[in-house]
Amino acid sequence: MATWSDDIEIALGKLGGIATLSAIYEEIKNVRPAPYPKALEATVRGAIERNSSDSKAFSSNNDLFFSVHGLGAGIWGLRNQLKPTPVAGDIGQLPLGTESPERVTQNTYRVLRDTELARKIKFLHKDVCQLCETRINLNGKTYSEAHHIKPLGTPHFGPDIPENIIVVCPNCHVALDYFVAPLEPEKFKAVAGHVVGSEFIAYHNRHVGSVL
Repeated sequence: MATWSDDIEIALGKLGGIATLSAIYEEIKNVRPAPYPKALEATVRGAIERNSSDSKAFSSNNDLFFSVHGLGAGIWGLRNQLKPTPVAGDIGQLPLGTESPERVTQNTYRVLRDTELARKIKFLHKDVCQLCETRINLNGKTYSEAHHIKPLGTPHFGPDIPENIIVVCPNCHVALDYFVAPLEPEKFKAVAGHVVGSEFIAYHNRHVGSVL
């Protein structure tokens, strides 16, 4: 018989790669044949935690699952589905044999901060913009960006926590970065377990119009 971790991987795959513990408990019954132990939930939860480096109970050679820290109790995902954000084609060095241009002044206009937590939250939202519900497809892979509502850098020094992150498309992201559009939380597309902090929304709205 397959191990519990094997069946949990299958169950999570059927649930889209990320789910609450309660959903995993139900799906595991469609994957693993009865009979089940009386402590089914504890068995499943224990198998997840033993196979996740995010857990203090991690004791396996296989780091199979990740926890979306801070997004509510018991949301787990398949680590092999947690992919880094693709790097655009204009990022990198000049090709070999290409002469370097003369020294010129360059300005950096925007910085996209692809933190591990941001990637987890984007995965939780399935790359759907919380503001306009756009879902970009790049050759079969979906794409979104994570916006830190109170920016991480100078002079804002916002925290890298779930409550300070919103998942957006590039168009909405630009508008937020330049503080040209207010945030209206009642219009957010929400998913279970991710709550945006009201203090960060208020911070953003106080700065609308302050950049351009």
